[in-house]
Amino acid sequence: MAESTYDKPTEKSATLLEKLNLNERNWKFYAAASIPPILVAGLALWYYSSRSSEPAKKDEKKKRQRKNKKSKKGKAAEESAESTAAASTASLDISEESPENMTDAQIATLDQATLTKLAQSLKSRGNKFFQAKRHEKAIELYTQALRFVKDPVFFSNRAACYAASDEYEKVIKDCSSALELEPRYVKALIRRAQAYENTENYRESLYDFTTACILEDFGNNLAATSAERVLKKLAEAEAHERVEKRSPRLPSKSFISGYLNSFCSSGDEAVAAEGTTLSEADALYNEALSFTALQEYSQAIESIEKAVTAVERDGESNVQRAADIYSLRGMFNFLKSNLNQALVDLDKALELDPKHVRSYLRKANLFTEKKELDNVSSLLSQALEADAENAETFFQQGQVHFLKQEFAEAAKEYERAAELDPNFVYPRIQLGVVQFKLGKIEEAMATFDEAMKKFPTRSDLYNYYGEVLAEQGGYDSAISAFEKAIELDNNNPLPYVNQAISLFQTNGNADKALTLIRDALKVDPECELAVAALSQIYLQMGMFEESLSMLRRAVDLAKSEEEMVSAITFRETTAAQYRFMKEHPELLNKMMGGAAAAMQ
Repeated sequence: MAESTYDKPTEKSATLLEKLNLNERNWKFYAAASIPPILVAGLALWYYSSRSSEPAKKDEKKKRQRKNKKSKKGKAAEESAESTAAASTASLDISEESPENMTDAQIATLDQATLTKLAQSLKSRGNKFFQAKRHEKAIELYTQALRFVKDPVFFSNRAACYAASDEYEKVIKDCSSALELEPRYVKALIRRAQAYENTENYRESLYDFTTACILEDFGNNLAATSAERVLKKLAEAEAHERVEKRSPRLPSKSFISGYLNSFCSSGDEAVAAEGTTLSEADALYNEALSFTALQEYSQAIESIEKAVTAVERDGESNVQRAADIYSLRGMFNFLKSNLNQALVDLDKALELDPKHVRSYLRKANLFTEKKELDNVSSLLSQALEADAENAETFFQQGQVHFLKQEFAEAAKEYERAAELDPNFVYPRIQLGVVQFKLGKIEEAMATFDEAMKKFPTRSDLYNYYGEVLAEQGGYDSAISAFEKAIELDNNNPLPYVNQAISLFQTNGNADKALTLIRDALKVDPECELAVAALSQIYLQMGMFEESLSMLRRAVDLAKSEEEMVSAITFRETTAAQYRFMKEHPELLNKMMGGAAAAMQ
């Protein structure tokens, strides 16, 4: 085993404050927005996910250059290295005079210089046996070396032998012993992290890799890429297990409202013909629509389930709105992430009415969730065949283009939707958004101005307008728009959160921001955006326990498995950094110039 590979831990210090940017108030640095909810990242995740492939490419280039510089003689020597090392061990067998034959009593009589000399001799012999892949013999020599000197390198080298034999528990034990002696021994940290990964203890593995990254100022490519890999394994495994075990449930009211707003309505009521009464199923369907309009979604689900039961009992031909009933239940199953049952319901609705446009659109939303965009396009085409003048279909086609970042194409679809239904506000909102993204600022402002004149009481319109202004850097105007949105509807949590983010980003007004977000959570205790924003404000204030509490809540609220993976990722990166701060205060004080004390 070469000394250059297993050298002693260095004393290199890192500027943690610069890498973690704990005093930075750039919201975009911390947050990654999705449609909805907004999910936010821990600081280490930002580093891992923002690493370009360029360093790896440079590393590969350097390796190729080094390789090309090797002479034929060097290559020949390399190819025969193992056999040479094996031959050299023949003279290293234990003899009567070897230090490993000394008793503990004899060792106790030696001075420190002699102890160190004999220990290094044993370690050097162990290295050669390791190179020859005679791991048992190398382990024996490292063990003997440890009788003379408790050196972290000896523990780490013996751990390498155990790793070669897949004895990961012994690797963990030896690396832990090395780290007790030298907490900043990066090679022991990485070796232990790899052993934890191989035993599927991903959280401990992530912590060790994260610690190695911090100690080496994020310059250790192996630690960084390994942390990213382990983080992915950890998050995906936990998310999959959670999704498999949990019962279908509705997301937050603000999420549902956002989804429903992408349609002109949830459905058309059943109307009794003159001289007749509605069937029980139709009456229950109308009741479900009323509860939906009142945002009483649990009661709406209860009514629509009863309506389906009535249809199955009385027969589809005796029910006026049988297709709408199955379609509405399919929508609620989709919102509960019960995708298989949602698909059954929507297919039943289309079987009953092959021209039921809203079912095509809801089914398209389902396949959008599954990222099967070819199926989405096919379903939207079928919806247009059923009704070529349906504003909702053009709006949904615009949304697909938006997701693909095809903003010019999206704008055309939004314009057509607004033309077909002048009272449908969301095509106008999205048109203004894509005009901003296309750099057509004057057109975007005109679109929003026109919309606000036509829909002066729509809180959501002012909220989205504020978001666009904030994205363009017009925070004062954005805050005014959010205040107007709250004035129009104080039960909409989103403008509270957006105003809080804008205030915190512009002037660091944490008290006001926290008040606004808490108001949002009073309105909707399960608002994903509020939980995410609160976790990040707590994080930037150094309130790690509170931040982690909110991140755990974000995991619970995640609607899909993909969203849960993101939430778990952010929780784990934050937890790993916080643990480092608690377990290595002496290192933090040195690397952060006392900043750790201010956070406690």
